[in-house]
Amino acid sequence: MYLAENLSFLRTYFKLTQGDVAQNVGIGRTTLTGYEKGDYSPTVDVAMALAKLYRVSVEALLFRPIYNMTPKQLDKFLNTPDPNLSGQQLQVREVVTTIGPDSIENIELVPLKAAMGYCNGGYQDEEFIGSLSTFRLPLPQISRNRKYRLFPTTGESMLPIPSGAFVLGEYVDDFYSIKDGTGCIVVSPDGIVVKKIKNELTTNDQLILYSLNPAFTPFALNSASILEIWKFKLYMSFDFPDGEPSLSTLLGEIRNIQKLVANN
Repeated sequence: MYLAENLSFLRTYFKLTQGDVAQNVGIGRTTLTGYEKGDYSPTVDVAMALAKLYRVSVEALLFRPIYNMTPKQLDKFLNTPDPNLSGQQLQVREVVTTIGPDSIENIELVPLKAAMGYCNGGYQDEEFIGSLSTFRLPLPQISRNRKYRLFPTTGESMLPIPSGAFVLGEYVDDFYSIKDGTGCIVVSPDGIVVKKIKNELTTNDQLILYSLNPAFTPFALNSASILEIWKFKLYMSFDFPDGEPSLSTLLGEIRNIQKLVANN
């Protein structure tokens, strides 16, 4: 959550003292100080009062890094009739999952033949998710408190992860929390891809997706096209690694050299 940082930032933006805010929402100044330091959290009623005072939704106050906005961005955000629905949609999603007989969440396998069905609504369909094969991974890096899913890969854009491998992802419920350079499995209506992320959701309402294979150019994906994001954990392949660079890798290196020459 971003509550503490947002409370301090918004109070400064509105040029209010802690006493002003505390009196407005009916709490003590010391209590507000505790909220702004992150020592403890407000009740639902107080959170609603703070959100109303600062002209944001409770969800944005809790889950969106408002404190990272420039004054111009914040002005636009606060003056939009519904800032969470007008091109600034909050990306906090619940995931459909399956539970094993031991009351622990399964890891579901999305096979290649079901990938487009998954993208075309299957990801939020309980019956579709329930039809997938499930398994467990007894690894210390796999937490029982997190949600994981295994996805297929195809094509050369994900090299050196080979086409036909499977990639394990950890579910991301808050898209805005993704740090630049994070490897992710991104699900959109166009398919499932493994990319490095540059997060521009706060500034431009989009992600920039970078292929692992330098032969492929980055592209932007706006927030409305993002169905799910899973943080990369590991990949599994039946192919023995090839020590020789692939043709696409070589082409990517040639392209990089050409750019350097053109810029000099």
